[in-house]
Amino acid sequence: MNIRILGDSLAAWTMAGALSSTGCQVVMSADRLPDESGEIAELDLLRLLQEQYRQERLLLIPGPDNVFDRVYHLLIDARTNLTSEQRFPVLQDFAQGLSAGSRSVYALVQPVAVGTTDRLQDLLIEAIGDKRVECLYWPSFIEAGRALESFTRSGRLLIGASEDAAGVALIRELMSPFNRSKDAAMVMTSKEAELTKIGINGMLATRISFMNELADLAARQGVDIESVRLGLGADPRIGHQYLYPGCGFGGEAFNDTLNFLGQELQATEHSQGIDQGLLSSVQQINEQQKDLLFQKFWRYFNADIKGRSVAFWGCAFKPNTSSIAGSPSLVLLQALLSHGVTVRVYDPMAMGSLKVWLERQAEQAGQTCRADQVIYCDSPEQAAEKADAIMLITEWKLFWNQDLARIASMMNTPLLLDGRNIYSPRLAAQAGLVYSAIGRGQAL
Repeated sequence: MNIRILGDSLAAWTMAGALSSTGCQVVMSADRLPDESGEIAELDLLRLLQEQYRQERLLLIPGPDNVFDRVYHLLIDARTNLTSEQRFPVLQDFAQGLSAGSRSVYALVQPVAVGTTDRLQDLLIEAIGDKRVECLYWPSFIEAGRALESFTRSGRLLIGASEDAAGVALIRELMSPFNRSKDAAMVMTSKEAELTKIGINGMLATRISFMNELADLAARQGVDIESVRLGLGADPRIGHQYLYPGCGFGGEAFNDTLNFLGQELQATEHSQGIDQGLLSSVQQINEQQKDLLFQKFWRYFNADIKGRSVAFWGCAFKPNTSSIAGSPSLVLLQALLSHGVTVRVYDPMAMGSLKVWLERQAEQAGQTCRADQVIYCDSPEQAAEKADAIMLITEWKLFWNQDLARIASMMNTPLLLDGRNIYSPRLAAQAGLVYSAIGRGQAL
């Protein structure tokens, strides 16, 4: 089967690698493979892409091409508006290149606003005349940090199309190597599938923000939120997934999905005269959480923070990824730098992404990058040396079993602000640290 993929996101590259490994001929709209220095730095995925490229099952062709006489079905990374002037001509060029009487399936794979798939199909049919075109929605559930595994072992296959659509059979065929133990396919209309996808992330975000609200209440009542979390998760109607309070969630695809859902809900709320609905509150709570560690730091030093030093343990939005999209580290970094604080950063994968982000921010502001205020370190210990506080932002496994007593002895002020609740308050105190987390440890 012949597949053309538009886009360069993690989802696009993951699909390219996985599908080409099953024998598909896949063409990517790119001029080079991703490497470890970029935001798509998952080693198993990079190795697979390199192997498929060597075997010539994966081809890289940046723009529209006329080199193939076979029909290519198209998978589209729809993170941006596909009906915009920038993106739609690419699809139109591709469709007009089809031979007379040929049929092609266009599948949107990223979160989109409800109705996008139907609108795209109407626009394409109008643009290319009588050629047979079918658009469907096939949302990916690819997770950063375990992208390849989450695609090939998903256990769920959601397809937005009419039951008798040819595209449904195509997607089933594409996924048959990964869908053998049981038929995980669920077929519904494209609008139903679009709303299901954004609704899933809305539900997960709601659980996280609710736990952050509970953590705030726990801190004010002198209650350990970890015990509360375990008790809640023990109820089989609730379960333990996404019940972890923290300093805020991130991720480009996750936040894009919430924005689409928020736009849909806000339109409904406005028509009904509702000032703010549930999801608006969820997103507001999350943005507030991203600033929480800074607030704790500010209060601990009674606002006397200029000239102090803070260690960032982690800056990626989640472990096992180099992406910083939506990470609390960006909010914290801006707040600290604006108050004259030096930031010493260590992250196993994401420091390159942070450097690029800082340079871009400086360029947009017409300033030079404040390189003297941001120090990139080679280890957690180096970052903690002579620091006035540690802010743990990303729960990399590397941070879990650090020698906290040794860390405390290296610091100017042994203050540990745990944004992911990975440490025991008792053990941290025994190590000589002032420990404050999200609804745990000392209230600051």
